[in-house]
Amino acid sequence: MTGKLAKIIYFPMEIASRELDSRLLLAAVAADRGFEVVLGQKWLIERNIERMTPGLYCSKTLTVRDAKMLHRAKSSGYAVVAVDEEMPGLVVQNRNFWWISSAAVTETDDIFLSGAHNAEAFAANFGLDDDHVTQACNPRWDLMRPELRSIYDQDVADIKRRYGEFILINSNLGFTNTEKGDVEEIIRNLVKAGKIDLDDPRQVKHLEEGRLMEEANRAALLEFLPRLRQQFPDVKIILRPHPSERMDRWHEWVGHIPNLHIVREGPAIPWIIAARLLIHTNCTTGVEAIALDRPALCIVPSDLDINDWYLSARVNPVAKTVDQAIVRAARILEAPNECYDANMRAAFATAMSYRPDKLGAEQIIDGLEALGNKRGWRPTTEGQTQWKPLSGYKWTQRDKNVRGTLMPSLDLYQMRNRLELLCHLLDIQVRPKVELCGTKVALVSARRLHVATRLRRAFSRI
Repeated sequence: MTGKLAKIIYFPMEIASRELDSRLLLAAVAADRGFEVVLGQKWLIERNIERMTPGLYCSKTLTVRDAKMLHRAKSSGYAVVAVDEEMPGLVVQNRNFWWISSAAVTETDDIFLSGAHNAEAFAANFGLDDDHVTQACNPRWDLMRPELRSIYDQDVADIKRRYGEFILINSNLGFTNTEKGDVEEIIRNLVKAGKIDLDDPRQVKHLEEGRLMEEANRAALLEFLPRLRQQFPDVKIILRPHPSERMDRWHEWVGHIPNLHIVREGPAIPWIIAARLLIHTNCTTGVEAIALDRPALCIVPSDLDINDWYLSARVNPVAKTVDQAIVRAARILEAPNECYDANMRAAFATAMSYRPDKLGAEQIIDGLEALGNKRGWRPTTEGQTQWKPLSGYKWTQRDKNVRGTLMPSLDLYQMRNRLELLCHLLDIQVRPKVELCGTKVALVSARRLHVATRLRRAFSRI
């Protein structure tokens, strides 16, 4: 189906703490161009894709599962794009996009990627025309620019009030310490979902090296944390595990260390800003640290090929051993402004497709507007939203696995405040409203909901 589109953009999300602020930024820029935005829990939006007004559907990933979803969206009259959420922290080696489904790529009308290396390798690997892949900074990194990072001022102040001065440790054991099960169970589920092929030696090697890397990273952190405590006895340590990790294991492993707090709440950015120093094991938060002009140290205790995939070790100082990490942490704390050299900053700008004159969010909305202009827009009604829940629309979705943790209920008050602040910082005169249109889905629009939709929502008891 290639009919005209409603001027509505759909942004499904999986991890609210990582994605929500960037989606609100996109919503603010979109509202300034006359768009409405539906954002929220990926699984509920997917469930209702045939039961909503067709617009522009923006996938965050391109897996085998996504291919089926994108086909459903396209068949229902949506334009389909991907705003990649996985690659900004990676430097893909040997064009090995093993987690990307070629079927999902085929369904898209445009794909937005950050980084010249990744974008060029992606287009070459999948045989795409130049106009099918658009380089654009991911909006997550827009929020770290000096002109926007003040949205976190209150969060930073609250964190500092509660914890004072601290060193932040971010772990990322999303394969070997996850709520989704042990390594074998995860691999079985990946095979079942068609996301990996165990007959492909490159994929098998990547999985095995991922396991070995995380085991080495965990061992290094378990040795490093008590040493850090001894080196800086008067400074608090905040350990912040990845959102998908099991917290109970970290309490078991290091909960006995004095003055160490294991915390996982809110987005990572205000924690990085509030910390005197971020220390991590090849985590994307190291890339966020250089974007925020905050000091960071990357511990890389193994010599595995998979380490070359991570951008953080290219834009942060690196320690190969625990002894090195202690020495370099002390040195950075003494001179935090000397943490990054010119090569690191240049590597960051290139890998992020950073443009000082334009936000990535603006580049993406430019692309979506151009795509819609080609298809044509449905006529609008003054003051009335184009979004409608059609027959059979589901207002709720039962959580399973870790979905409830990764995507908790939306806080409308917080979302409205954040959106209003973003509009103020960007000098956007439109002040869109935020309305629930599902248990974990919201409509951001300057137009009002239809009375019939309000009644249906009231009867749904969300």
